[in-house]
Amino acid sequence: MATNLEMVIKRHLEGSRFFATQTPIIVATSTGVDSMVLLTLAQNLVSKERLIVAHVNHHLRSQSQVEEQFLRQYCQKHQLALRVMQWQDHPQNGIEAAARQARYHFFATIMAETKAKILLTAHHANDQAETVLMKLVRGGDLHQLVGLRSQRPFASGDLIRPLLTISKATLINYAKINGVKWYEDETNTDLSITRNRYRHQYLPTLARENPQIINDLGQTVAQLQDWLAFAQTQLQDQLQSLISKKELDLRLWWQHSPATQRLLLQTWLQQNGVVNYKWNALVQLQQRLQQGELPNQTFALPGKWQLIRNYHLLRLENLEKLDQKPNDLRQSMVKFAHWQTVNPTQAIMVSAEQQSNLSPNQLVATVWVRSRDLPLTIRPAKLTDRLRLKNGGFQTVRRIFINQKVPVDQRQKAQVLVDQSGRVWWLIGYKTAWWDWPKETNGWQQLRFFQRKVENHE
Repeated sequence: MATNLEMVIKRHLEGSRFFATQTPIIVATSTGVDSMVLLTLAQNLVSKERLIVAHVNHHLRSQSQVEEQFLRQYCQKHQLALRVMQWQDHPQNGIEAAARQARYHFFATIMAETKAKILLTAHHANDQAETVLMKLVRGGDLHQLVGLRSQRPFASGDLIRPLLTISKATLINYAKINGVKWYEDETNTDLSITRNRYRHQYLPTLARENPQIINDLGQTVAQLQDWLAFAQTQLQDQLQSLISKKELDLRLWWQHSPATQRLLLQTWLQQNGVVNYKWNALVQLQQRLQQGELPNQTFALPGKWQLIRNYHLLRLENLEKLDQKPNDLRQSMVKFAHWQTVNPTQAIMVSAEQQSNLSPNQLVATVWVRSRDLPLTIRPAKLTDRLRLKNGGFQTVRRIFINQKVPVDQRQKAQVLVDQSGRVWWLIGYKTAWWDWPKETNGWQQLRFFQRKVENHE
């Protein structure tokens, strides 16, 4: 008759349709009590032909060689397939994270080679409690407090933690009753390791206040996972009504309560790859996106992302993927009567002659320029550039952009036509300056500005 622990394992395997296939299953085994109990339970449920034992010798303790040899003999005795990795490339810093990365890379490799769809690990309720407490103390995103999940996608299949609701005391008791041999990791008592302090100091102290702390933390995490799953579904439904062509409509976003605004904004950012965004920064961002704030803004976000607000529309851009050519534009001299491409969709021509082959709507302006102010050049626009107005005053490029509601990214690509003295004659594509025609044209030259769309991005 199957034990309670065996039924726990069996339910997880049935849920993953393991018994309906013939694929192998991988059991991550360290020789500690938790993984040896897991391996024993798996042996009771799965034929030996379908079991693969995966072990990593980290070469960080003298006992590692003894443990590896024990596991080799164990697998030989029980006719189990064994895969061992020797991890000896130890970094100077961050060795725990590096060891974990090496382990899971090894497991993924085995899954790919053997076509296995399930990796079992022996994380238990105490591991869950330690993880949640560490994340709570460190602070950060609420989603991180869900701790370890009993099942998640991994490599070509799933990683399953079937013992996540089982306490370590229960596993030790099972091992003693059933004669399961295991090895104690001597580094587990090293209090310089963060997790060990939670395991041997903080949790025991909390257990004196609440003897059921391990179980209660597990139940809290389970409830939090359910609530977050529900919230994500609701938020996703609401987001769909706010987004069009990958842009978020702030007019619709403003209709929600401040709390919902924050959650919608956080969800949208995370779904688009902006992670590790601090809550305080999110609150500040929410405030700066309200009505009455600047209508055109750019915000720097983690991971080389930037958020661009253009009046009521909000969009994300990845700086690593942006075409940097517009920012690298250099000054170029104007060649008369020749079309010059100024951006991927627009070309201009400056001509001293009539261009009868052009349509009237391609003519932008006719001006008189002093010969000494030639040649004309094209350069990137500056927000402080000024264009002369008909009344004799001036208007900055910044004000023109604001008046015409030009998106921020297009502002960065804008160019101006200037003369030898630096005077701006044309903010290309937006506005020309006003210059009075001379009473005497000696020493002056009449020029015509034309523009057209570039076909097929030529």
